[in-house]
This record gives sequence, C-alpha cells and structure tokens, in this order.
Amino acid sequence: MKFLKYFCAASLLAASAGTLWSCDDDDDKRLSDAVLASVSSLTFEAQDTSEKIITVYADADWVTEIPDWVTVTPTEGTGVMDVTVSVSENMRDGAMDNPRKAKLVFKGRTLASRAEVLVSQVGNKFRDIPEYQKIGDVIALDDEAAVKIPSALVMAVTNKGFIISDDQQSGAIFVEDTEKVAVGDKVCVWGTKSSDGAKLPIISCAEKSDDPNREGDKVEVLSSGATVTYPTPTDLTEQIDTYTSAERSYVTVTGFFNGSTVSVADDAKYSVSALDIPEEMGLAKLNGHNITVSGYYAGLAEPVHRIIVTTIVDKGAVETVYWTEDFEWLEPWAIAGDNKGKQAGQTVEKDDLDAYCPQLPTSMVDGVSTLQALEAKGYEFLRVWDPSKDEDECIYLQKNYLKFGKTAYQAGIVLSNIEGVPEGEKTTFSFDWCPMRQGSGKIDPVNLIVIVQNGSDQQQFEIPTHGWESGHKLEWIKAEIDLAGITIDKNTKITIKQTQWPAKTANRWFLDNIKITKANKLRSTLSSRQTAVDLHEQRRRPLLFRFSRTPRGAGEAPSQFYLRKYFSITKKLSIFE
Repeated sequence: MKFLKYFCAASLLAASAGTLWSCDDDDDKRLSDAVLASVSSLTFEAQDTSEKIITVYADADWVTEIPDWVTVTPTEGTGVMDVTVSVSENMRDGAMDNPRKAKLVFKGRTLASRAEVLVSQVGNKFRDIPEYQKIGDVIALDDEAAVKIPSALVMAVTNKGFIISDDQQSGAIFVEDTEKVAVGDKVCVWGTKSSDGAKLPIISCAEKSDDPNREGDKVEVLSSGATVTYPTPTDLTEQIDTYTSAERSYVTVTGFFNGSTVSVADDAKYSVSALDIPEEMGLAKLNGHNITVSGYYAGLAEPVHRIIVTTIVDKGAVETVYWTEDFEWLEPWAIAGDNKGKQAGQTVEKDDLDAYCPQLPTSMVDGVSTLQALEAKGYEFLRVWDPSKDEDECIYLQKNYLKFGKTAYQAGIVLSNIEGVPEGEKTTFSFDWCPMRQGSGKIDPVNLIVIVQNGSDQQQFEIPTHGWESGHKLEWIKAEIDLAGITIDKNTKITIKQTQWPAKTANRWFLDNIKITKANKLRSTLSSRQTAVDLHEQRRRPLLFRFSRTPRGAGEAPSQFYLRKYFSITKKLSIFE
C-alpha cells in the first residue's frame, strides 16, 4: 500500500495540469490516481497463441483501451488485480500476415495515471513488401520498415558488416550482418531499416528464420569481382573540428596515426578512427606513420569521427613506436558501464565533473570485469589510503582511459611487459594526463612521478605539475621523458604514480595514450609539438622554449637547470646552420 500511495501522490501532482478522462459510463466509479502494470511488453506467436497473465496495480478503479485483435479479461477493475491477455491468430488467406503491435492501456483518472503495455505478434514482415532498387529510397524509409534489396554493390567491409550502394550512387547504407562478403560483390539484402547510435541509417539482418511459413532476414552473394567506383571524397583534414553529416558521405583525411586514431593537428579537438577495420587491411603496421585514410563517414563519437575505411595510403614513418597503450580496447567495458545501461563518461574531453566513472571491478563483459581484463594483459595497480580510512577501490574507468584516486585515496599503475625495444636503443616515454577539478573550481594538486626499474636499479623522473589556475578547463597534458641510456626490455617495470603517497587530500588524475618510441634528437630535449623549424626561428628566445619533462639534477637550482637546458638546445640547433 505504501507503494501505491507513492504513485498516488505523484499522480495527484500531475493531475493539476492534466486532462481528465471522459467516463460517461463510469460516473459512479472513482478512477485511480496511479496505475501500473507488472510488464511493459508482451509478445505472442502468429499461431497457436497461449494467453498470458499480468498484474495491474492501482489505488482505485481502472479501465482499459484495447486493440481490436487483443482480448483482455477483465476489461476493468479495482485495485490490484490479475488480468488475462490473449490475441487472435495473425493469418491472412491461409498464410502468416505481417507482424503487428499495438498498445494496451490500463488507465485511471488522468493522462498521467495510465500504464501502457506494448503487445507484439510475430508475422512475416516481408509479405507484400516492395523491392527497392535505389539505396536512397531505403534511406528515406521510417525506422522498423522491412527492406528487400534484390541487388546492391558492396563498397566497404568491416568486422561487423558492410557498406552497400547502387549503380546510380543514390546513397550508401551500412548492413549489419556477419555474412562474409568482399568489396565488389553483388548482394541481395533482406532486413529492417534502422538507425545506429550516430543516427545514421543501417539495415539490420539479425532476424533469421528457420520457419518455412515466415521469411527471415538474409544476405546472399549474387556475384563477385565487380568494378567499384567511389564518389569524390570530402576532405576532413582542414575541417576536422567543424564537419558534420547526417549521411554516409564519402570522406578522406590525412594525418598522423598513433595506433588507434589519425590526428591532423596537435590543437585539433577531434581525430579520426577507423571503425571495426579488418586486420588484413594492415592498418596496425602503420603505427607512427603519416597516412591518408578514405571511406564512408560513420558519425561522431566524441572525440573521434568514425570512418568505415575503403583505402589507406602510407605517407611514410614519422616515429618508430615500440610499445603503446591507448585503452581503446576497453570500449566494450565503457559501454557496459554499470551493467544497467549507464555508460562510462568522458570527464576530460567534455569537461564534465559529473561524468560516470565505474570502479574497475564494476563493468562486466562476458563475465570479465575491467580490472580482470587489465590484469590479464599484465598491468598491476597500486593503491594507498589515509590510515583513518578503510580499504576501498580508487581506480575508475572512463571512455576509454583510466582515472586514479579519490579524496584520501591515491593510486598508480605498473605497465605490462614491454617487448620489442632493440638492445641499446635510445627511447622516449610519453603519456597524456589530466588532473581533476573540484566543484569549487580548485584543481587537484597532482604531482606525478615515473619510476623505471631494472632489477635493483631504479630511476625516478618527476613530471611537471599542471600549473593551472582555479577553474581551468580539463584537457590533456602531454608528458614526455628521455630514457636514453636506460635499458627497456621485458623485465623492465615502469610505474606511474603520485608523490603524495598517502595523503588526506584529493589528488585525482586521468591517464591515456602511453607510448614508448625511438628517441628523436630534438624530441628527446623538447616537447613533441615543437618542430625543428620552430626551434631555429626561436633560438634567441629561450623563454618560449618548452623544456623536457626530465627533472633537475640533485642540488641544481632552477636557474642552473634552465641554463643547462638552453645551452643543450642551442648546441643541437647547430645542425640547422
């Protein structure tokens, strides 16, 4: 009864602005202020249907609105009651008719006091459906419309489906299906028109059927080897932060590939990601290269534009990458979130202090938590807390990166085994990080250190703090360390943690895009974003230089440190004279 009174109170509030139901035949009834049903949907077979029992909850009388092919017993009642729902057979001229669905409504006194149950019945969705020759006509259909395409040309392929178009290039649409197809195949497609998370049109072919009376979704390869001609692409390179499209436009972009995304500029808000690209396209081998990628636009999933790739052109190596971690593989766990539909958020990219951050053990994919998945890859995690606090998890998942710490709890990470670095190679270690901002605007005073350990030999590097004023917008900070002369192999342990260890304060931070690369002569001393030309032009303006992340020497004053760095840089610039 307390449950009913709660909804009664809510309904009374809504009734002040609601419209009263007309009840000519029920003037003597006191219709309910709150009505609920035990289910929100019911599904019935086309034939040999069996009745279903549901429960209606109300604090007074209720009546019904019933579709003409649905039967409800009783059609009205008082308080909490079980009702029986049945449907007529969905047949026409001895064959299964189209699927159907309608709302069964249990209603009380106002528009707010009603419970809706969606009643669906199985049918042959392709009965009397026309065939579509132009993809543009399919795109124009409403979602949930059945689609028959007798012939279309495969333009691009992903691990989860493919792009099709027609001879007239009237449009392009993604087909979500596991059927093995290749670019240049002519295919027949039956499915349901829908929209994906980016609100771009797709055809879903998930409803296969073994019932001889009901046609199911299908993809059939009719022929192979047809010539594929792509439309003139729209170049995103110069409009990466402004481009939008409600269609699967054909696009191209040129930039630096960091192992997961293509970046066109250091200060660009967005980058480009290849969506579900097949391994045989060889993109993974181009890590550290400038590339040109062309394909069909697949929407914006901040901070990346997604492309279904058709071609990749290698523009040459920019850097040699020996080890990298961008945490993009954690996206299934980020989507799982709280396992109830609430996804992990993006605190840094969206400057959103309220973005959802599930603890690492929370999000589950196939029974495996985020923490278990990371540990299976060889990562170790460090946690400390103020002695006055109890042990608790203080490492969190974002989309797709990690968050460390909470008030009075600090955390760090030990990287997985690092392999592939040639013996004696000079390397650079880099990562992106960001401190957390408090509700008051204060930026957490985070001081990070990197510890490189080989057996008993341990070297520590201080990462410059953010230096942000209160209220500063959250954004990624590039940290870079010169590891020249330090052995990096499978036995090396690299730790990223805080100097505040433990502390009673809030020292929270985010981590992404960890990388070990072959050291560049200039990049080992200066920021990765400073070009050689810039250096030559600014050699007499040392205050504009961005110095490396390496710490001052023991007992070295700040003035001595910067002078040492300046003369080091000036010496290196002699190569440009």
